[in-house]
Amino acid sequence: MTRRRGGGVYEALILVISMGCAGGSGPRGHASAPGEPTPSRIEEARSRVLSLTIEETIEAAEEVALLRGAAEAAPESQVPADVLALASRLSPRALPAPAARPGMTESFTFDGYRRGWLARLPAAHALLTPAYADGKIYLGGGFSSSAFFAYDARSGQPLWSVAAPAGGPSAAVIEDDKVVFNTESCTIYAIDAHTGRRVWERWLGDPLMSQPAVYDGMVYSGHVIDARSPGRIRPGSTGWGAGGGRRYGFTALRLRDGRPRWTRPIDADVMNAPVVDGGSIYFSTMDGDVYRLDRRNGRVRWHEEVGATSAPWLHEDEVHVTVGEREEASRERTLVLGQRRGEVLRHFDAVDAPFLAARADAGGVRGGWSYEGSRPTVRAGRMYQTIGNEVQARDMNGDLLWRRAYTEDASTRPASSPAVVGSQLIFGTREGHLYGLDVDTGLTAWAWDVGEPIAAQPTVAHGWVYASTTQGGVYGVEVADPTLDGWHMWGGSATHNGLTTGTTPPLEYTGRPSEGTMRLDDEPNLGELGGFPIQSTDVHVSVTGFVAHVRVQQTFGNPYERPVEGSYLFPVPEGAAVDGMEIRSGERVVRAEIQPVGARGDAGDSANERAVLVQERPDVFRQTVRDIPPSDAVQITLEYTQVLRYEDGAYHFAFPLRAGPRYRRAGAGEINPPGTPLEEELEATDPRPDTVRLTVDADLGAELSDVETPHHEVDVERRGRRARISLAEQARPDRDFALRLAVGSERPEVAVVASPPEAGPGHFALALHPLSGPVADARAPREMVVVLDTSPSMEGLPMERARAALTRALTTLQDGDTLRVLTLDGRVATEVQPATRANVATAIRTLSAARTSPELASLDGLRAALDMSAPTERVRQLLLFTDGFIGSERDVFALVEPRLGATRFYAFGVGASVNRYLLTRLSERGNGAFEQVRLDETPEDAATRFVAHVARPQMTDLSIDWGELAVSDVYPRRVPDVFANRPVIVHGRFREGGEGVITIRGRLGGRRFVQRVEVALPEAGETHPELGSMWAQTRIRDLMTAMTLQPSPPLERQVTELALSHHILTPYTRFVAVDSAAERRERAVREVAPEETSPSTRPEQDTSGPVLACYEQARDEEGVVDPEALADCLAAL
Repeated sequence: MTRRRGGGVYEALILVISMGCAGGSGPRGHASAPGEPTPSRIEEARSRVLSLTIEETIEAAEEVALLRGAAEAAPESQVPADVLALASRLSPRALPAPAARPGMTESFTFDGYRRGWLARLPAAHALLTPAYADGKIYLGGGFSSSAFFAYDARSGQPLWSVAAPAGGPSAAVIEDDKVVFNTESCTIYAIDAHTGRRVWERWLGDPLMSQPAVYDGMVYSGHVIDARSPGRIRPGSTGWGAGGGRRYGFTALRLRDGRPRWTRPIDADVMNAPVVDGGSIYFSTMDGDVYRLDRRNGRVRWHEEVGATSAPWLHEDEVHVTVGEREEASRERTLVLGQRRGEVLRHFDAVDAPFLAARADAGGVRGGWSYEGSRPTVRAGRMYQTIGNEVQARDMNGDLLWRRAYTEDASTRPASSPAVVGSQLIFGTREGHLYGLDVDTGLTAWAWDVGEPIAAQPTVAHGWVYASTTQGGVYGVEVADPTLDGWHMWGGSATHNGLTTGTTPPLEYTGRPSEGTMRLDDEPNLGELGGFPIQSTDVHVSVTGFVAHVRVQQTFGNPYERPVEGSYLFPVPEGAAVDGMEIRSGERVVRAEIQPVGARGDAGDSANERAVLVQERPDVFRQTVRDIPPSDAVQITLEYTQVLRYEDGAYHFAFPLRAGPRYRRAGAGEINPPGTPLEEELEATDPRPDTVRLTVDADLGAELSDVETPHHEVDVERRGRRARISLAEQARPDRDFALRLAVGSERPEVAVVASPPEAGPGHFALALHPLSGPVADARAPREMVVVLDTSPSMEGLPMERARAALTRALTTLQDGDTLRVLTLDGRVATEVQPATRANVATAIRTLSAARTSPELASLDGLRAALDMSAPTERVRQLLLFTDGFIGSERDVFALVEPRLGATRFYAFGVGASVNRYLLTRLSERGNGAFEQVRLDETPEDAATRFVAHVARPQMTDLSIDWGELAVSDVYPRRVPDVFANRPVIVHGRFREGGEGVITIRGRLGGRRFVQRVEVALPEAGETHPELGSMWAQTRIRDLMTAMTLQPSPPLERQVTELALSHHILTPYTRFVAVDSAAERRERAVREVAPEETSPSTRPEQDTSGPVLACYEQARDEEGVVDPEALADCLAAL
């Protein structure tokens, strides 16, 4: 045994790692080296290098072939040639939102670690567009509601509610910390955005069917003129409709205090909302007229009777508005007027619109109040519109760029007007589908089925989409990264004509602790602690090859003399996935079980299913523990599997041990008041009050060249190629545990670790590591071809990220390399040049100067990059920087695949949403790699990962001949190149143990090499199921990619079976915390009670009465709801 801290050297090598797990098939491999006896029973993986030959000549790069035994490609739905129907290419998937009771909010995760929530308003009314500002969502309760609500934009939890006695609040606008909205019955309100208290209110006229606009300290709204209306206009009769003596007006009020500045008569009520642009106000009226008013005094500049069916959109010196035609059949078309005089400039093709009524308010006040219309939106020289049963994109001349049909039923207006933000066009449909389409191609970036009709325009803020339904639901879903931002209200902003700019995203509070922590969910009583003091932490780590299985057992003291509820939080390391958990408290045991989604109730209806375990984010695991008995200690065991990071010739493992605040009881003369638990931070020199034990058992399949722990003293016990590392001192309170396991040498070596088959075949992996020492300088020369997507969807931050990443990639070129840069459409294209410092700088400047174009993107640049003549000795790397929406997958595959040859295809995905399916498959078929910015990292982190894929290739054109070893289901299907700081891992399955000789061929620094290695795969002995789990995760990722566009029940079954066998969380499986005590109680109830039918998860309409009563009961004298009083009342229902 040795004791050490820090230090060490490292070397690099080639590893062959064998692993075991359930599943698979194949005959036993039994070949052995000549003259060597075959063991009767192999119980440990072994390897021995038989020969290594390196040739002196440098040859041309070759196309890398599929490995023998490569995993069979899963069947994928073919992208049809005709993608007019949205669902023909990508079908909407059911959003896994749990049922929410009226007045309540339910959170969920979907599509990996994306977050979402569903808030159910007290009554099931049709809702209008939510408004967003400063991390809050604002909306009214519906046409028949007299309440207005604010919710937290990240959690969906209610913040405040205010009474709007006039009823029927409109969609709101937010400006200067004021929420401004009309109510159907006469009154406009301004509410403090933070507190929900009324700032002012003003009677305008009865009814009000539009929403206001705000600009430069003024509020603008249309209304009926009655005896109480502002201005000196003679009132007409009250009520709705045209004629009958009714009169209408348009009023400007001060935002500060609601004081009217001017009122002008108009011929009908305003449709949707007025639009403000500089010194003018534009709006359409319910009778189809379009107005332009002077913003300073309300004077009518022009007034055109055009039969308008939407609010106008202003673009440069034009006004775009839809108009109706009813000569033979109801149709709509876009009309373009001049902003200055209102003259007709041009009109576009008409579209069938059978739902079109004679007037926007033909359905009465309710119909006019909720009317949306087919309003056009103009961005970057293109017009976008949901019209008829299609969504369309046209150029400024009206020429159709693309169109997509979202339904065949257009008897009623089938879709909301769109929000056009960055690279996406987002809208909802009455079929309950929420779509995000790429603005360049019309291809669906994402689509979710929420199960309730969506009639109002969604809101988009900082990567989240907020959509209301006609059944009183509000959904918040995280569909992209925070760059997708700016459509914060109906029409985008308070002026209703474009994006809200200059906003900052809400603070993200993940609650990520520095160590495993257990917190009290309720407020502590007088004298109580605010959490559970940690007493001990026991960690055992089993490292096999490149995978670590970690078992953490933590014990927490229970200072409470009453039953309480707490939450356990654990900071999940990068690349780790939780696959097991157990909670013990007294005789009670809560254990995690992997179950298919839908088993034993969709949302934990059974009494023994206390909760669904959630890894809420990639770096945070949270589990609520309910009904903790008084004074009983709580012991939590958590298990997770982690792929170790490889860097600088070594594997790195880290465990979170930095001590968080320690709870303590009040001392003499102190009290611990409710809500202020006493805590103390531990200094670096303080001893930890809790015990920490940590042991690592490592078997990398070869002798470790070094073991290093920079922050802690450890005991290292060597047993052949294995090592046990354990803490030799109490853990420091200010440092995580870090372990560096160096493996390698300057010569290619082979090492084997394995788990034998157990109730099924085993798994193996081959890890090709970078070489170290002088041989590492023998890199292969490169020809780098950079292709930059300059389509409009790349405008702004995506282009900035792409340029930053390609700059880093180009600066990795060295003497002997060459380069060429092109734009995707071929408008910019340089010739192949030596990679001198000057040429690299010129290439970077060339692409930095490239600008996006509103024209339809072509693939001429990509075609030219692939049609280049093959290099004689260089490795060609094609680097594509794009969001991936560059055309139909069918067309892109047809272009790229026949031309790949020996070209390595690398893709860096940028943008709010990336076409992962296309870029993943292109990179696989091009033997390269695909990277994109993950939700939990910075763009710089993703660029660093990407550059590691392409910088300093050492071993290329690799192939593996398995000899007589019968292996199967090998991933990846082609062996990628090995770069200076990035290993390549190939793994597959085998049925039985045996010996054989494998042959590895490739080029080392451009020179061909051949290596023959004797490998023994065990048929018995110690098992390592976590290694098989890593193969299963690779297979599941492959199957999930195959189902990206269309669902496949057979593939779903395969994913489910693999996930259940290996305890893997997928969209089709979940971890459920099963409570043994509750299970016993449930069995007892079943023995004495008759079986009952499970209640519906959908709330009944008559349940809203008690909820509304709670809201009324919790209001103060000003109508503001007290959140605590509301929560108490709802909990008692």
